[in-house]
Amino acid sequence: MLAACSSSEKTPGVFVTPLGPGSSDAENGTPASSPGAALTPQPGLSVDFETARRLESEGDIESAARAYVAVAAGKSAQSKQGTLAAARLLLELERPDDVRILLEPFVARNNLSGDDLAARYLLARAYAALDRWAESLQQYDLYVQSDRSGLAYAYLDRAQPLLALGRTQEAVTSVQKGLALGVPASQRGRFLLTVAQAHESAGALSDAISAYRNLINDGSEVTRSLSRIIALKRQQGDSSYGTELTQLLAGYPSSPEALDELKQALARGESVAAVVRGLVYYRHNDYPNAEPAFKEQIALSPNAAASAEAYYYLAAIQESRGDKANALSNYTKATETNPQSPIADDALWWRARIYEIDGVLNQAGALYIRLVTEYKFSQFFSDAAFREGMLDYRGGAYAAAATAWSQGAASISDAQERARLQIWQARAEIKAGSTAFARQILQQLASDFEDDYAGVRARSLLAGKSELPAAEDEAKLDLVPKFDWPAAEAWLTQRTGRAISDAGWSTDYRWARAQELWLVGRAGYGDAEIFGLIEAYAGDAVAMYSMARRLDQLGRVSMSARAGQRLLRVLNTNPSAGLPRPLLSLSYPAAFGPLVQKHAAEQKVSPLLMLAFIRQESFFDPRATSPAGAFGLTQVIPTTGDAIARTLGVSGYESDQLLHADLNLRFGAKYMADQLEKFKGELFVALAAYNAGPTAAARWRDASGNDADLFLETIEFHESSLYVEIVAENYAIYRYLYGGQPEPNLPD
Repeated sequence: MLAACSSSEKTPGVFVTPLGPGSSDAENGTPASSPGAALTPQPGLSVDFETARRLESEGDIESAARAYVAVAAGKSAQSKQGTLAAARLLLELERPDDVRILLEPFVARNNLSGDDLAARYLLARAYAALDRWAESLQQYDLYVQSDRSGLAYAYLDRAQPLLALGRTQEAVTSVQKGLALGVPASQRGRFLLTVAQAHESAGALSDAISAYRNLINDGSEVTRSLSRIIALKRQQGDSSYGTELTQLLAGYPSSPEALDELKQALARGESVAAVVRGLVYYRHNDYPNAEPAFKEQIALSPNAAASAEAYYYLAAIQESRGDKANALSNYTKATETNPQSPIADDALWWRARIYEIDGVLNQAGALYIRLVTEYKFSQFFSDAAFREGMLDYRGGAYAAAATAWSQGAASISDAQERARLQIWQARAEIKAGSTAFARQILQQLASDFEDDYAGVRARSLLAGKSELPAAEDEAKLDLVPKFDWPAAEAWLTQRTGRAISDAGWSTDYRWARAQELWLVGRAGYGDAEIFGLIEAYAGDAVAMYSMARRLDQLGRVSMSARAGQRLLRVLNTNPSAGLPRPLLSLSYPAAFGPLVQKHAAEQKVSPLLMLAFIRQESFFDPRATSPAGAFGLTQVIPTTGDAIARTLGVSGYESDQLLHADLNLRFGAKYMADQLEKFKGELFVALAAYNAGPTAAARWRDASGNDADLFLETIEFHESSLYVEIVAENYAIYRYLYGGQPEPNLPD
């Protein structure tokens, strides 16, 4: 950890050097520093700016901050850049007083211009973190006067000291000025929420309610806004809050706000419809309270359309505790009571699944056929079409299975789902003796989906390989290949009929704004601007190519790969049709290559396999976090990290270190190696274990045997089966790009 510069905490790397008494020039925004101090690097620490950048890109923020301080203290042309970068990372490390010490003398210079002006924004943030509100506001005001590209977000952040100083209307006006400059849709909610909270804190309840309604209309923070409107209306004595209460409970039953508001309403003695009450409890897994509520609804109106949902959710509760007879009865009533209900097809699906699991195959088959026939827009349509064919396939009626899958595929618009049924159709045709026709199907899939999972799997089946693929450590490996970029650009020019250029995106205000926001440590805001830029130019292959290359040069690997992904989408071609390897690599970079190779070698795991699941887990963002609490490149959960740390003997481990690429890759490689060892090198099973846990993966392996396609279909969670497919697809492409393979493929 970086040393505390104005406290008693001492850590090697950066020191506080006292200077003489500071001076102040309030008119020019030069803050006082008394006593004066400066950050100085550890004696003998010698690093350059590129080394510091590399450390930052790998997520080692403490080391990067030390390195940037060393650069800042030097006499090189990059010392100013080092100062700003050090301040940015010190803020991330929650060391605002260090930032103050670093930047106060920096902004005191008379020749502040260009990127140096970003120091105003950084220092304003530091003062805000120190509750020095007047000084923070002064720096924000000076930054605003400079008219830099980050102005919209500076107006937003400027509202914080204004609110702290009790200047509510000025805070609202500041945020509205930022909004007027235009921000991505994903960021509008932050601005609108600040306005609403400002009005609420000032006691302007009607204005606050109006502002929360603006949030709802914007589609941002909807449940939070509904909950606040309910509270504010009650505070005003306005009984119309019931409108928002109903909207929250019925429309967003899974939200924490819905459960909280339901409990409060019931505590006040208010009446809430039984089916709504049951649904909120059900969505929060409170079955003891949900079940009587659904039964109450059914008792009141057994044949009402609204009772269809009560029958359905009651059946789901009964199924969860093994009461299959009552579950089947209530699933039936759910569909019969209201065949047009949004859950009517769901009820058919789960009835069919119960029958199939219990071996009542004729009943299951009839329900799958009914679902496919009557509910063509159901989320279960393709699954029902698959299960219908699988019942015939397992019963030895291969021709009937092939027909069912062929008809199902013809009715599906989604290309990937259609390919899934066609793979099984081909397998059924082979069993039925129509080998030549089956090969035609597979050859077409291999061509149409060459670098997608369906094509990779089709080529395996053409080679007679239906078993689970085994992991291997590739003999040929080159993570820094000498790609022929001029040839790739010539191909792109020929295909698009346009010369390679930035296609205008580099002069788009969003590009300048993103760079400024990265400079002042507002990376999330900056990335949002790049997402907006990518969306704006997504249909332009030349723009996506040049943007991906430029982002990569800036070390923004995750953003670069996303632009590369859009490039592939708009080109809509594959390697056999001439897609150059360099263009494919933009979406499948060998990011963090040396670290990946080091830890893969230690654990005897393929580095290409690691890159494949890193792409899916975090899309190369070392600071990625998930709603489930996973961290870093390989998305390690803290409890798993604790166990791995003990196994590897890592002393002083803390979960926030999972955001460091080096340690995260070490832990991810270890966990993947453990899964591969546990499942005897079976790639798909190990991937399923990495995503859903080894217990579930073992159960699916036992149920499906050594059949790769059947294993995927046995996985109970769509998210997990899709994960296995995507990582396998990624792995095949990485083997093609960096493993010397002639086409995307998986190991035998």
